[in-house]
Amino acid sequence: MTPRRTAHTRELRLTPNDLNFCYLPRVASSVPSHGSELVCTVDASRFFAHGGNHIVFALDCEGGQGSYNPHCGPIFRYGKNLWALARGFIVFGDGVVMAEGWNGTAMPALASIANTSGAVFDPAQHPVFTLRIVAGYRRGALANRMGIEIRAGDSAEGALLFAGGIEGPEWGWDWTGGSKAAMGGIASGFVPPAATGCVEALLPRSAPHAALVMSRFRLRMRPLA
Repeated sequence: MTPRRTAHTRELRLTPNDLNFCYLPRVASSVPSHGSELVCTVDASRFFAHGGNHIVFALDCEGGQGSYNPHCGPIFRYGKNLWALARGFIVFGDGVVMAEGWNGTAMPALASIANTSGAVFDPAQHPVFTLRIVAGYRRGALANRMGIEIRAGDSAEGALLFAGGIEGPEWGWDWTGGSKAAMGGIASGFVPPAATGCVEALLPRSAPHAALVMSRFRLRMRPLA
């Protein structure tokens, strides 16, 4: 299945086994104090209402699924294997936002993020929203910190619906000179390759009609305050 695409737009359907994702091109920087910034507009109007469970935004993706990872076999979408290591945020249909640290095991780090914006984020009321995610490395103004803002509509200048962040050594990342990010979604019916002989069975599951439209996405490394 090929994602529907225009310039800076991708549609991700959960038809293949309740899981879909795509990578953004890797970006690079020569300055260790720089951080990563991901901006993306999401249209979730056909996602949560059709069985989608949560939307994924992963930074610093490394490795892939295989015999030494919990899924025990690769998970390919558009010719690319699902990452093994990464950090980022996940967004649920009830407005809950969590930080996730993928660590190559079946027990990723998870932490709820408090909304400090003073507003209420409800994807049912605001199915189109724009996220800005920032993440520092071991140096610089955002060392060992990640932050997220969610704004109404298709602009990074829209009404602020959610703001929060997390910090600590476990949420930092070693500087590698670059970052690769991914966006995706998953539903509760996902069946890991470990349950099907370490080869993923790409069958429609609980949310074959769930779809996400990602647009105006941009990943860059730059000074962050």
